[in-house]
Amino acid sequence: MRAEDFEAYYWMKEDLVTFARQLGLSTHGYKPELSERILRSLTGPSGRAAIFEEKKKLPAGAPRDSEVPLGRGSPVINYKSDKRTREFFKSQIGADFHFTYHVNQYRLANDGLTYGDLIDEWIAERDRRNNESYKPKIADHGEYNQFVRDYFADAANRGKTMRDAAAAWNVVKPTRNRRYRH
Repeated sequence: MRAEDFEAYYWMKEDLVTFARQLGLSTHGYKPELSERILRSLTGPSGRAAIFEEKKKLPAGAPRDSEVPLGRGSPVINYKSDKRTREFFKSQIGADFHFTYHVNQYRLANDGLTYGDLIDEWIAERDRRNNESYKPKIADHGEYNQFVRDYFADAANRGKTMRDAAAAWNVVKPTRNRRYRH
């Protein structure tokens, strides 16, 4: 496949994982990381530089942060969105805690964070979401989600269902130029 053809198509994550496996590439990471890894493979070593730098991996078997008691001052080193981490956040925030894309991106974009920093950012995000005019950012690679938001914002689609939106997406998906660029 040519890199241009790969970039022109909207890929679901499970398709990216399958394609990465076929190319003998690692399947870990988020959609943008998988896409970039596949694109680098398609363009070869002389292709454009990667935007997503591979994270430095901890040694195999390195303990997760949640394997020891967490506190607000605990540094974020080997974070996992697992049951123990969820229980910690619920104990600090309350039963309405849930993992969010925003806080995960905040964690990935900032070094030297503590779990208290993540708690504070989660609470700040919740407060922003309580404002009716707030529209959370949809990830660049979440083109389907953006399409659905735009579909229901269009007055011509009042009263239509999610099934209608999905059908409309399936019509336009093959013809769309991807907004998301690596």
